[in-house]
Amino acid sequence: MILLIVAVVIVIVFFFLFPKPTLLTLTGVVVVGGVVATFIYFQQNKPRWIECLGRRLSSGTKGCPDPARPVFVRLFNGSRQQVNVVRFRLIAKRRGFSIEYYSDHLTSYKIIEPGGTYDDCWALNQYRGLQTLPDKLTPQELDWSVEISSVEFASSR
Repeated sequence: MILLIVAVVIVIVFFFLFPKPTLLTLTGVVVVGGVVATFIYFQQNKPRWIECLGRRLSSGTKGCPDPARPVFVRLFNGSRQQVNVVRFRLIAKRRGFSIEYYSDHLTSYKIIEPGGTYDDCWALNQYRGLQTLPDKLTPQELDWSVEISSVEFASSR
């Protein structure tokens, strides 16, 4: 805050001593700042997001017949660029509760074209799996969701 006050005082002093060059410089700084702010805004708001759905499914439905891989996850690329890597958290909550019962960090290296989807069944971590928890719930008794950690897009060279 002190630096801002000092900068304002310096600009006012220079304005009284050299009005035209100070106005030109100040105008240039505002224009450059506006261009940089606009660039950053559009970089952050590109449609480069991934919409992901984690579904609560039982073994044997939705293409997950293997009990070792009981959780169905659909990754949808809603961007205009190819997705190379998706890192996400698979989260399970007991029905009617807000606290996480199980979570694990997973990575998909499946290339997903723009507008494409990738469906797969995922295994649970055997060392932190559901069988190690006190209630011994099955995957079918939990509500599953996906939380995206990061997405790597194909470089546009």
